[in-house]
Amino acid sequence: MNAQTMLLRVTLLIWVGSLFALLGLQRVFVEPLDSLAATIAVFVVQVAPLLFVAPQAIRSGANGPLWTCLVTLLYFVHGVWQWSDPATRAFGVFEVIFSVGAFVNGWILLKVMPRAE
Repeated sequence: MNAQTMLLRVTLLIWVGSLFALLGLQRVFVEPLDSLAATIAVFVVQVAPLLFVAPQAIRSGANGPLWTCLVTLLYFVHGVWQWSDPATRAFGVFEVIFSVGAFVNGWILLKVMPRAE
């Protein structure tokens, strides 16, 4: 792995981590459910796709960045949906920014990586 690929992988993890932190902040502190167990269960289900792609984003190969691009589309749609509600508009804006950042970073990583033949 060259330095450019490693830097892109680290920034991809920063984008994914930002999405994870934003969702945790929103679910636990801003919009908690009645019970802590329900809040944690919903949070785990909400971030399960991120937990699936984060380890793959570090590994060599194109699978990690490709799956990250696909998964961040889910969070983009969720962010746009939250953006339309005035009560959660700020979280929606940040979720859209973080998901687009992760998508673009993963896409650039796919384009920069050498082709396997």
